[in-house]
Amino acid sequence: MDIANKTGFAIGTGRCGTLFIHKLISMEPCAASSHERNPENEAFHRYCKWNSLPVDDEGFLATKAGEIRSDLENHAFSFEASPYLSLSLRELHDCFGSRFLFVTRRPDRVVSSFVHKGFYRQPYVVGNTDLAAGYQVQGRNAIHAFFARIAPRGEYFDVWNTMTQVGKVAWFWKAFNQRILDLLADLPDESYRVVKIEDLDYNKYIELSGFLGFQASVSESQFTALQQNRPHAFWQKRNLDQWSPREIEEFQNQVGGLAGQLGYDYRVAGLMEGIREEKAQAERQGLVELKKQSVRFWRLRRLSAQWLRDIAKGIDVS
Repeated sequence: MDIANKTGFAIGTGRCGTLFIHKLISMEPCAASSHERNPENEAFHRYCKWNSLPVDDEGFLATKAGEIRSDLENHAFSFEASPYLSLSLRELHDCFGSRFLFVTRRPDRVVSSFVHKGFYRQPYVVGNTDLAAGYQVQGRNAIHAFFARIAPRGEYFDVWNTMTQVGKVAWFWKAFNQRILDLLADLPDESYRVVKIEDLDYNKYIELSGFLGFQASVSESQFTALQQNRPHAFWQKRNLDQWSPREIEEFQNQVGGLAGQLGYDYRVAGLMEGIREEKAQAERQGLVELKKQSVRFWRLRRLSAQWLRDIAKGIDVS
């Protein structure tokens, strides 16, 4: 089976919109679409590439080839959305002629989401900072959770390891996106597109599907329905309007230059008003629950009622 030039991948930091693109392309009859289908294989390859470890690529590629062949048995195009594959671009392009959608998202949204997931909750334990970090407990019983959470090496490691969670994840947003950009720069221009998830509308999707190599059949109404059906979990997270001054400073220092290069505002003071208005609008639309009355209020009511009952019992009505 010839699988050359029949594959596409969506890559990025994660928490950036790759899942939405997978769901969108999964509605295309001609395409088989998957999302992070083999995290152990993909995250391990990513860990090795980040740390420049001398590991052979053939096992990784043979596994991926088997998955693609399975897709193409019943479909004309194979697509996978997986941030785990973001550092495997050269290997995937050279082996399969793949095309890539590099998906980016506003840095504060990505940082809030990863902090909510528990990224870098505990400091790393490293003896020799010149070496790749050994296994660290990440709060999940899954080895790929460790492989996915890259860390710096060398003298900067100690600085990074004392940052807040927000600061560490902000470093991740910057460092990982920059590495992807560096890798893409070594590929032919016609093999990739950079996509800001905030700018992805229906017309842009039609354009991108043609770039990948298939003709889209999803209608604009289907696109809009999927877009409006995204989970509204953003306000369940601890967002930048709740960050401490130290977290704000670390965030801005880390993401600043690259955020501007990618066209994102990163100054928290400028973003704050928009965040609060979005939250208020989401509450008005019923997308998130309004804040419930505090437990203390209801406890006070119960205590008051009990006090009145006790007084009533003590009144002599004979």
